[in-house]
Amino acid sequence: MRIGIIGAGLSAIVAAQELVRHGHTVELIEKSRSVGGRLATRRIGDGKADHGAVYFTVRGEALNREVNDWLERGWVRVWYADPYPRYVAEGGMNALAKRLAQGLTVHLNERAEAVTMMDEAVIVRTDVTTRPYDRLLITSPLPQTLDLLEAFSVNPALRGLTYAPTFVGLFEFERETVIGVDGIVDTDLPPGILKIINNRQKGISATELVSVYMDEAWSAAWYDREEEETLQEIERLLQTGTKATRIQSRQLKRWRYAQATDVWYEPFYQLERHPIYLAGDVFLEADDASGRTRFESAYVSGLRVATAMND
Repeated sequence: MRIGIIGAGLSAIVAAQELVRHGHTVELIEKSRSVGGRLATRRIGDGKADHGAVYFTVRGEALNREVNDWLERGWVRVWYADPYPRYVAEGGMNALAKRLAQGLTVHLNERAEAVTMMDEAVIVRTDVTTRPYDRLLITSPLPQTLDLLEAFSVNPALRGLTYAPTFVGLFEFERETVIGVDGIVDTDLPPGILKIINNRQKGISATELVSVYMDEAWSAAWYDREEEETLQEIERLLQTGTKATRIQSRQLKRWRYAQATDVWYEPFYQLERHPIYLAGDVFLEADDASGRTRFESAYVSGLRVATAMND
């Protein structure tokens, strides 16, 4: 079969590799300039800063087997363990996404604009071209996915799932600044700050780059403010919560759909009467006790949807 996948985050990459392994022709369509989605790393000067997923944890056997292989390959390592291991990617989280996507056909800088049916084919129109597929997987955040599926019948409960935004401030310090024991502080912080990470202590940056993650409520309240005003306030809160030295540069990352406030207790969703599937970190297995989106839920969703599409 010829299978199209909209989005090139972790779920999409895992599903694509599994489908290719079964002999299918697979293409990923990604609006950004890199694969990875929230496995995101930004270069600033001579340093690097993760500004999406900070780390990942492992609870289930499926991901555990994969991570053991990644450890042997030197793709990931344990950052710290409290009480269970927090894994990070060598060279930043985006480096892991790129390694996992090796060999896949990915159309970068291409935005999907519409999905329709023609006879039994799924037609995807992008801002570049139009492509027909036997089956289609969509892994973008649900609001963006549902915009593409306006002409289709979708379970109304899916349309009711909402997302919260997140701001991440990226600050380059003039000299060494220690953040916690391991390079992370996520308790006893000024209101509004969720966590502070020193990417040098984390082991991915040669320079002193600090990622400041703001919580959902603060990010929502500040979402429509000017970027400079927002950065100034994040910097003020950072200075309050740490003994930060002089800041040389600063940047802001806005994640509009950072965290789903609700989840779907099935690992994927298929539209009725159409070979169109939805997957991603918001789709959890029925027995998932955590009840929240994360790296592992994205990975498992990709595996499960690939099995269903292959069958």
